[in-house]
Amino acid sequence: MKLFRLLFLSLFLLPAPLLAADEGLLPEHFTAVYTLSQAGITLAELERRGWLAKDGSYIIESVAEPRGLAAWILDGDTRERSQWIVRNGRVFPLRYRYRERGGDRKKNIELEYDWEKKRVVEHQSGKQWTLPENAQDQTSIQFAIMERLRRGDREFRYPMLDGKRIKQRHYRVTESKWLNTRLGKLEVIGVQEVKPEGKRYSVFWCARRYGYLPVRIEQHKKGTPTLVTVIERITGFDLPRSALSAAINP
Repeated sequence: MKLFRLLFLSLFLLPAPLLAADEGLLPEHFTAVYTLSQAGITLAELERRGWLAKDGSYIIESVAEPRGLAAWILDGDTRERSQWIVRNGRVFPLRYRYRERGGDRKKNIELEYDWEKKRVVEHQSGKQWTLPENAQDQTSIQFAIMERLRRGDREFRYPMLDGKRIKQRHYRVTESKWLNTRLGKLEVIGVQEVKPEGKRYSVFWCARRYGYLPVRIEQHKKGTPTLVTVIERITGFDLPRSALSAAINP
């Protein structure tokens, strides 16, 4: 099941198509599909769905499953669900769930954020943490960074809770270029994860046309072939869009 962890590590900064370009609005519903490959071999597919809930929060669900030769070796799937809201230009995660199944391996994470009491609880283990300023989960951080890109910022730091501990994440804009994709030729901005030399890091290319949605993600580690994730198809950007409300007060 290491494949699924690698997939979500490479995609944890992969946002749903959250923003209409230069608008700050969300598709009320969307679906995006990505494939993960290494050395030209397809390993997995990730489908991500998002929708605006009646209470004004946004929900994203993701499912990763093995594909190609990997499907002969691995079984099971990995599922992720995040719910969050935007208030005064800031993203506040509300609930996060992660589930991994396959063979004899099982993993569950269930986080609930209480912004009034400034704490987050992991219900599977009962652990609690004090919420640092601007804390994010593994999906809400994606929207937070894409919103910063839309505003023209070039460097981002966020505390992120992965269910075990709070990690500090650091990213920096690198360059702009045109990239050929399944969605056509797109103007993209490169964002690189800042890590100590020799550590695994990600580089992702965000399409301005789709609200800085990453359309290509590369995970680099010295001595191993690069993991590459690319977008295959997307629906929802032609549907009505709604601004996130602050119906829930964190």
